[in-house]
Amino acid sequence: MSKKDRTEPRRLKGFRDYMPDVMAARFHIMDIIRSEATLAGFQVIGTPALEYAVTLLGQGEETDKQVYRFVDHGERQVALRFDLTVPFARFVAEHQGELVFPFKKLQMGDVWRGENPQKGRFREFMQCDLDIIGVDAAAADIEILSVFQRILTRVACGPFTMAVGDRVVLSALIRRCLPDIPPGGETAALILLDKLAKIGAPAVVEQLAAIEGATALGAETLLGLVTTRTGGGDTDLAPVRRELADDESAQAEIRRLELVLAATRGAIPETTGQLRLDLTIARGLGYYTGIVFETTLDQLPGFGSISSGGRYNNLASRFSSRELPGVGGSVGLDRLVAGLEELGRVEAAPAKPVYVAVATEDALAYAAALAGRLRAAGIATDFGLAPKLAAQFKHADRRGCPYVVTVGSSERESDTYALKSMGEGDEMRDLPAVGIVDELRRRGL
Repeated sequence: MSKKDRTEPRRLKGFRDYMPDVMAARFHIMDIIRSEATLAGFQVIGTPALEYAVTLLGQGEETDKQVYRFVDHGERQVALRFDLTVPFARFVAEHQGELVFPFKKLQMGDVWRGENPQKGRFREFMQCDLDIIGVDAAAADIEILSVFQRILTRVACGPFTMAVGDRVVLSALIRRCLPDIPPGGETAALILLDKLAKIGAPAVVEQLAAIEGATALGAETLLGLVTTRTGGGDTDLAPVRRELADDESAQAEIRRLELVLAATRGAIPETTGQLRLDLTIARGLGYYTGIVFETTLDQLPGFGSISSGGRYNNLASRFSSRELPGVGGSVGLDRLVAGLEELGRVEAAPAKPVYVAVATEDALAYAAALAGRLRAAGIATDFGLAPKLAAQFKHADRRGCPYVVTVGSSERESDTYALKSMGEGDEMRDLPAVGIVDELRRRGL
């Protein structure tokens, strides 16, 4: 191909390639998530990357702006999923006759958002979701928070903080402190409070007061209520209770919130994370109706959330007349891996394989049989593909293979092999092939 016909190799902004070590880290974390989910009785499902646009849209103006959507070859309005929760709600409504409720689900898959890429944030990324649908119970909230705490502890990401808020309580406070704002003003206030860590208290108060019908005094009172802390760092619920003393729904939610926090803390005594009540946590998506949570790495302030979620009791009602309350959360796999890379905590790549080198063409079948024997024993094994033995050894060295098993005509005839330690440089010849697995096991493989 001529130079003028070649295409420059370049990636789209906000997307990334993954080198083998990073992919190994991703699979390691996914294995932990799958393991913990299975232990807790979650079942794995999958949904398409592409949905009808109407299925995904309507979760908030900011979210809708980020959805990748287009007209397909059949003139249908379609969109790439921006999370796994909305497709899951559609899935449940469509398959509710086949599911046993409460249904506990694990799903891992790529999602796409057309937002500004930044450190640890990409336009294509994998989410690993755990959800419980079909029950509105404190037990389900506790289960979700507990499983995510166990997952992150096993990932060994260092100390982390899971901040838990509550949309019912927060919305009640907004209505109490800013009683004259229009219905859309409550959503604007929620979004502003969720930006507190990013833009600071003075800016939040100023922008809250600028909402139609709001006052500066109301904005200051609201922010004071949600930011007053106890000695342990939790939002102080005593003034919140007093402010909402005549709101029975809010009082019931406060009692449930306290139960969820106490029970979750009791369920995960051996965790590297802390659970903190923080009523400034609101989450940007419009479908949350109860607890919400965001998890950050203590050693990376300002890095952003690596795991988040909450309760969504009305989401499935868009697709079904049946009440299907749910709660769930997600590990942002690529954000988490980016954080681990920055902290130098990415798990080491899997052990490098043994390399079977083929010295002569007539030994190819014999070499393949030896490689098959090693793989059957669970020993990672690469295989000589280059025609010359020197090239095979060079490849094994570049791959970091600890040992090279060499076979040729004489080894095939005598049912033996030669074994070279690439680190030590020593080589043993005429070893009986029948004992190849035991010999490599003896060497720590």
